[in-house]
Amino acid sequence: MSSRQGGKCDNRSGSVRIPPHSRFQFEGELDRVSHYLFRYPAKFHPPIARTLLAKYTRAGDVVLDPFCGSGTLLVEASVLGRSSIGIDVDPVAAGVARAKIHRFQLPRLRESVARLLRALDRYKRDQKEYERRKFVDLSLSRYESQVAKVRKQVPAITNLFHWFRRYVVVDLARIRHTIEHLAMPESHRDLFRIVFASIIRNSSNADPVPVSGLEVTAHMKKRDADGRIVDPFLLFERALKRALIGCETFNDKAGADVSSKIFCADATELDRCLSKKVQAVITSPPYHGAVDYYRRHMLEMFWLGYTKTKDDRLALLENYVGRPAVPARHPLVQAELKTELAKQWEKKIRKVSAARANAFHHYIAAMSKFFDVLSRHLSPKAPVILIVGHSTWNKARIPTTQLFAELAGDNFELRKVFSYPVKNRYMSYSRHNNANINREYILEFRPHN
Repeated sequence: MSSRQGGKCDNRSGSVRIPPHSRFQFEGELDRVSHYLFRYPAKFHPPIARTLLAKYTRAGDVVLDPFCGSGTLLVEASVLGRSSIGIDVDPVAAGVARAKIHRFQLPRLRESVARLLRALDRYKRDQKEYERRKFVDLSLSRYESQVAKVRKQVPAITNLFHWFRRYVVVDLARIRHTIEHLAMPESHRDLFRIVFASIIRNSSNADPVPVSGLEVTAHMKKRDADGRIVDPFLLFERALKRALIGCETFNDKAGADVSSKIFCADATELDRCLSKKVQAVITSPPYHGAVDYYRRHMLEMFWLGYTKTKDDRLALLENYVGRPAVPARHPLVQAELKTELAKQWEKKIRKVSAARANAFHHYIAAMSKFFDVLSRHLSPKAPVILIVGHSTWNKARIPTTQLFAELAGDNFELRKVFSYPVKNRYMSYSRHNNANINREYILEFRPHN
C-alpha cells in the first residue's frame, strides 16, 4: 500500500479540504476459507479486507464492521487474530455472516452432513423425471398431492409460481422440512439453512447474475424455453459439500483466541450492540442507489422465514440505507441536511426527480446519524476506514468522498484517501443513467484530538 505525502488540496465542491488520493496496493492470493458459502453481491474483496486489517489493526484488537454484509471482513479478522463485531440490517446478510465465522466441531458437523444427505435421498426424483420437467411442470393437482406433507415450509410469496416451478417448490419444501426436523445441534441447522438459502436463486426462475434487484429476465425465459433442468437436491448437495470444505478451512486458519459477534440491526443502533469501545472500524457502507439488498434477498427471506407476510417485509424496509425508493414522509427525509454540499446535490437531483432526491436525502441523513453515533464507541485515535464508490447522476459524478468528509467533520478528520480500480465482475456493476461504479475509494478517518 502506498501513501503520497504532501499538503491537502482544496475541495471546490464543499468546505472540507480533501487529501490527494493514492493508489491502493494489496498483496496475497485469494484464500477461499468460508467466503463462498453464499453468493453476496458487491461484497468486500478478501485481499483488500486482509490488507486493511494488517495495516490498521494489531493482533488482539476488536474491529467493528457496522455494515458487515456477508461477513468478509469478520472472516479475515479471525484469520489474522483480531476479534470482530459485525452489524447488518439485512437478516440474510447477518445469517450468512454468523454461519461463516462459527467454529464447528468438525467430526460432529461431518456426521450431521452425512445424516442430512441420507435423509434427503428418499425425496430425490428420478433423473428421467427432471428431464421431463424441463418442459412440463407438475399439474396443479399433482402439486397439491406432493406438497401436502411439507406445506408448512412453503412461503407466502406473492405470485409464487412466477418465481418457481411447482415441482421446484415441492423439492425446496422437502429440503427445508428435513433440515428443520432432523435431530442435530442448532448451530448445524443454522448452517444448513444458509446453505439452503444459497441455492434459492439458482432454483428459481429469476436471473442469478444481476447484482441488483430480482427479475425473471428474457435471458432466463429463453433458457427455460430451450429446456433448463432445475434439480434442487443436486444444487443443495454440491453447496453443502463446498460449505463443509469452507468450514474446515476456516477452523484451520482462524486464531484460537478471537471471538466474533453478529447483530442484525441498524448501523445507527451501536448503543444497543456495543458494550465496550472498539480499536478500529473497517467497513464498506451501502452505496447510494446501487444494490437493492431488500429486493435482492426477497426470495431467501421468505424461504428462511425471516419474513412471512407483506407487513413483515415493510417493517424491515424502514432501516435499509442506500435503497432506491424512500417515501417523502420518512423521518430521515424530513430531517435537515447538515452540509452545504449535500444540500446542493439534493437540489440538483430534485430538479430531475423528487423520488431520487428523497432517496439521496435519506442516504445522507442516515450516514450523518451513523457518524454521530459512531464517535461515542471508539478508543482514542481509533482508525475509521470506509470503502466507498462514486456513482453518477445524469452523467455527473457524485462526490461521495467529499460528502462523507463533510458529514463526518464534526467528529472525524479525513487523513488519507486511496483508490483502486474495480475489476472483479462480482464486485463491479452498472446502473441506469450510466451510474457505473468501477473504482473504489478507501477513506482513512481519525477522531478529532
